[in-house]
Amino acid sequence: MFIKLGVVLLFVSSQAWANKDLTILLAYGDNDGAPYAIEESDKLSAGLIKDISTELAAFLDLNIEYVKIPRQRIERYLENNDIHIVLFSNPDWLSNSEKLQWSDEIFYEQDLVVVREDNPKTFNKIEDLRGMTLGTIRGYRYANLQPYFDDKFFVRYDVSTLEVNFIRLSLNRIDSLVGANVLINYYLKTSQNPESFKVLPFTVSSHPVKAAISPNAPIDINKFNAALSQLKSEGVIEAILEKYQINNTKSLKINK
Repeated sequence: MFIKLGVVLLFVSSQAWANKDLTILLAYGDNDGAPYAIEESDKLSAGLIKDISTELAAFLDLNIEYVKIPRQRIERYLENNDIHIVLFSNPDWLSNSEKLQWSDEIFYEQDLVVVREDNPKTFNKIEDLRGMTLGTIRGYRYANLQPYFDDKFFVRYDVSTLEVNFIRLSLNRIDSLVGANVLINYYLKTSQNPESFKVLPFTVSSHPVKAAISPNAPIDINKFNAALSQLKSEGVIEAILEKYQINNTKSLKINK
């Protein structure tokens, strides 16, 4: 109880609906860049996590408090029920995934690689990154890239956010970065210098985004999935994705 109270006091960005009895702690972190999470005055104010969870909360008639925590603590907090939901996750990303509950897929995303526009090399596959330093997110598991990291085929360099990786790439402090197409697309759409970067023409991984739910969360996984299915069938999820234009890849400059 002390741990749970501490988590709420230290990390909660309070945002709730109505005066309902059931409260769910939904976690996000700095790794959830825009448009996943958009903050104002250190509180979650917009983005895919906010919009989709708002719809789910209304459907399930529950109250949600947003909890901002570091990526490295996600697994422990979920397993110990100190947080209840991480809305955007995948079993391959968490080392204790078998101990958690998993929702149906919410949407699909792809991990892509970005280099500087002035990089003269030709890249057609992961192996073409040999010897490069690849900007990654601290605490994140890249299942398809781990064998390359283990063999020191290329070097992993961890930071807290994709935005920091773009800054480091622009300064030539890393050779490339890897990130979700959703985040890359949004960053380039809102960047002042998108022409400085190019997205490589291969996919590191393609995977469903699912909600990770703690073992004893005060919510029924079947009801959660039913609500999610209803929102998808009504086109609500697709409308939210379109709101942030993440499916429009025209702004992505692909190196061919």
